Amino acid sequence: VRCALLMHQAAGPALVHRRPASMATACLPRVGRAVSMKALPLGAPIEQLLEEHAGFIAQLDERTASIRDPEHDKLWLLRFALDLPDVDAAEKSLKQVLEWRRGAGSEIVKAAGAAIDAATASGGWDNEAVVSAAPSASAIRRFIGPAQIQTIPSTAGSFLCYVVRAAAIDDDALMGAVSSDELVDFFIYAKEVNARVALKRTAETGKLHAVVLANDLSGARLFGSSAFRDALSLASQKTASVYPGIAGPTLLLNLPPLLGALVKVFTPLFPKVVQERLRFESGPLKGVDDLKALLRKPEPNPTRDAFLADVERLVAR
Repeated sequence: VRCALLMHQAAGPALVHRRPASMATACLPRVGRAVSMKALPLGAPIEQLLEEHAGFIAQLDERTASIRDPEHDKLWLLRFALDLPDVDAAEKSLKQVLEWRRGAGSEIVKAAGAAIDAATASGGWDNEAVVSAAPSASAIRRFIGPAQIQTIPSTAGSFLCYVVRAAAIDDDALMGAVSSDELVDFFIYAKEVNARVALKRTAETGKLHAVVLANDLSGARLFGSSAFRDALSLASQKTASVYPGIAGPTLLLNLPPLLGALVKVFTPLFPKVVQERLRFESGPLKGVDDLKALLRKPEPNPTRDAFLADVERLVAR
């Protein structure tokens, strides 16, 4: 089902998705660690959050000081405090995160870090440096570009909006050009880049940044490539616990009538904390034929501004 894509990026560490059993459940998070997650206070002052969680961070700092690198500072530890229910759980999670980043995920972590350094070397942001460094970029970028997926900073400076239009992805052709493993690595790389940028913006602005997923389901067909679905599920499974405190709400935009009805039936079955992470809306992007209209331009871009205003309104609910 096409909408299986919607949970890959912003679901982050709490929502693990296996191959969907039905059209409705493909659009909703499976219940796992999500029941213990707290809603992230997007845009909250960092100094205030550090003070509120000082005891938690101090204990986690003491327990893990010998295994952390210099970059794993109190702002990094704060993410665990915001995401985990207690210090024991946070310590276990932190060790799993470091094991992945230094082991199975090390090549992607290094590639993303080097790409961001190159993208920001001139003081701005060179997106081509990040895109060209992605795993299998030459093959995948023929099918996934700004018409399909973009990451846009909010005007309020509290989140990155990862916007996806699933119907614009020719998943059959994509899976004929790359292997499942190649696509998995590509999406994990995208998640690593977004997470790093959110952490960087948090440090620079003094306000908590996270990643908000806006999944536009306009024109989504009910069936698509099973190989594509499986690659998305595998990417989520591989990173299910390694990006704590990064995922904000998930916005489901412009659901087709049948799909919308089924989703609304299943949503009340999930814990309140999961429900609070979902927002349903018909309207944003509905009149936008091509997501390229959201790209930053030298002149004012009312389409981009209106979309970000809609997202900020939904996130604030």
